[in-house]
Amino acid sequence: YAVLTGSLGFGADGDKLRGILTNLLNTWGENPSEYLAMMMNVPKDKFEKAGILTEFMKHHDLIPSYARDVTKAFQSTDRQDFAIAEDRLKVYFKRCAGFSSKIDSLEDWIELMAVTGIVHGTTLSYTRLIADVDVLRWRDIQSSTWKVPDVNLHLKLLGTISGMDEHRHVMSSSTDMVGEKYDSRLQHVLEYYEEKADDLKEAYMKNIMEDWDEFNNYGWILSDFCPSGFDGKQLTVTTYV
Repeated sequence: YAVLTGSLGFGADGDKLRGILTNLLNTWGENPSEYLAMMMNVPKDKFEKAGILTEFMKHHDLIPSYARDVTKAFQSTDRQDFAIAEDRLKVYFKRCAGFSSKIDSLEDWIELMAVTGIVHGTTLSYTRLIADVDVLRWRDIQSSTWKVPDVNLHLKLLGTISGMDEHRHVMSSSTDMVGEKYDSRLQHVLEYYEEKADDLKEAYMKNIMEDWDEFNNYGWILSDFCPSGFDGKQLTVTTYV
């Protein structure tokens, strides 16, 4: 706990933490198709048996075929340019100092980023705990007064829990962020998977709102898998990861 949060809480020991983060990053890069299993260190069958991350896994299970079909759509537009882009991607990762990569294709990369996206998107509600005074005071539990580091931590994390861009979610078919139309084959694939993901989100929202008391008490964290924009959240694309 002290390594992750520092002796005063929430003030991490950077030197000790760097090694842990390096191992996590390399686990990420070395397991593009098994990242979640490696990160959680729990086999998928045990997830199902224990009822862990049930809604998360519904979206997760769409991703392998999504990555495969998006890759095929890219390839069908221009095989030569596709091969060049894929080769450059692999070379780029191999040249990243201190980063161990087994990302061997655009399909690997798309799958890895989509899984990382839904992992990132489902942290937004939990991060909102930092806005709770009883949680924030753990940054320096021995202090009887609020200090500048408390304020700085609070302000930084507020950006994380409130910032979202419309249509910037995993499996989005929107071209808003690109500014140009996609090839029709790619557009078709994106719309197909976005619709499947949206159907899951709509069904989930309807389900969690059936118990109004529970929703009023816990909706702030349960709403991660609701339609994009609900409660100011989305399964966001992790472009800065």
